[in-house]
Amino acid sequence: MASTPSVYLAGPEVFFPEAVRAHIDRRRKVLLMEAGLEGLSPSDNAIDIAHEADPARAIYDANLALMAQADGLIANLTPFRGPSADAGTVYELGYMLGQGKPAVGFTVCQTPYNARVEGEDIDPNGAAIEPFGLADNLMLDCGLARAGGVMLQGERAYPPTGFAPADYFDEALFRQAVACLKRLMSALAGQ
Repeated sequence: MASTPSVYLAGPEVFFPEAVRAHIDRRRKVLLMEAGLEGLSPSDNAIDIAHEADPARAIYDANLALMAQADGLIANLTPFRGPSADAGTVYELGYMLGQGKPAVGFTVCQTPYNARVEGEDIDPNGAAIEPFGLADNLMLDCGLARAGGVMLQGERAYPPTGFAPADYFDEALFRQAVACLKRLMSALAGQ
């Protein structure tokens, strides 16, 4: 680990209006710094999209480089554009767990995944809905737990139209995520 352990901040915040995204990034980084950790946000990447032959690949490569640099991950798994977490964040979580790096997931949403999907046991298209009452798909909750991580849930009910960008940040919940990740990183450093 580097002298100041670094944490990759995965989440849908990169899609938010600039003022909201910048505010959330600043607060997360301050809270991490207070805990002796450095925050690495996908927004830290300086990519000149207009001059990239393949902008999507440039963003992917830059984010991958940040994840390689990071010692751990905090993933904002709050439902995004539907009842489940942002697909890119889910990928980043899986990638980091696959690299053996400690990770913590959180969602500001208290409403279980199965209660967020339209339908009781079967969705309108006839597909089964996981009945487990977890924060999200069982592969996220159980995958984090199996890797020694944790999924934290906030206290906000899932609104019918989804969460507004400013609602994705809960400082008390993020502090919990930081404390959990710091414990995981310390335990791994002591091995």
